[in-house]
This record gives sequence, structure tokens and C-alpha cells, in this order.
Amino acid sequence: MGIFDRIAAKAAPYEDDAEYDAYDQYDGEGYFEEDDSQVAPLHSIPSVPEVARIVTVWVSDFKEVKDFATEYRAGLPVILNLSDATNDDRKRIVDFALGLVFGLEGAFSRISEDVFLLTPHSVKLDSMGAEEPHNFG
Repeated sequence: MGIFDRIAAKAAPYEDDAEYDAYDQYDGEGYFEEDDSQVAPLHSIPSVPEVARIVTVWVSDFKEVKDFATEYRAGLPVILNLSDATNDDRKRIVDFALGLVFGLEGAFSRISEDVFLLTPHSVKLDSMGAEEPHNFG
């Protein structure tokens, strides 16, 4: 028998159902009736992670964006202080921060002229001021 004959024999449908013919009838032994006891339903409580810390970062140069980006990606809120940055760097850093927040579906809020708050999607931000945060989630 060649290799192709063995493959064809394995691929052919198996027709020996004789061993299963004895099990066509159900006898009911070995089973018991269901108990009609009352079961209390379980209600799951959604878990919301608590904010253990908030990271404050002073960024003066665009090369320092990794300092707050890694913390934000880890799920921590970040207060971003740009008071030491030049106008050009400030624009680039804010654009980067907006892209980061948008990509991770968080919220971006301006606290003052040079200070911003980046909150991840897992943190609920309640705002009671005139300016609402930009939510991207």
C-alpha cells in the first residue's frame, strides 16, 4: 500500500456505526431530577480602579514628552506644566498631548494658560467651571 492509498483510506468516511447502535435508547439511569431550591441571583458590581496618584510633570522641551506619555499610558492622570517651554515647543507638546489623549480615549482639560490636565478613560472627571474638558472617549 503506497502513501497515497493510506492518505485516501484515512480521508474516506468511516462507516462502522455498529458500536453506537446499542445506545439508541435512553434508559434514564444514573441521572437525578433537578432540585427546585431557590437560588439568589448574583449582581456584579463593576470595579472602578481608584486613582492612587496623579503625576505632575514640568516639560520645557519637546524632547521631554516621554516623561509624561509613559505615565499617562499606564493609566495615571497627568498634570502637564508648560510654563518653562517656548511658544513653539508649547504648541508641539500640546499637539502631542492631544494626540495621546485622543488615541487612548481620555480627556484633555486646560487648568490655566500653561497647565493642562490629561485624564485617562478610566478616570471620571467632574468639571464645575466654565470650560468643559475635551472628551475623546
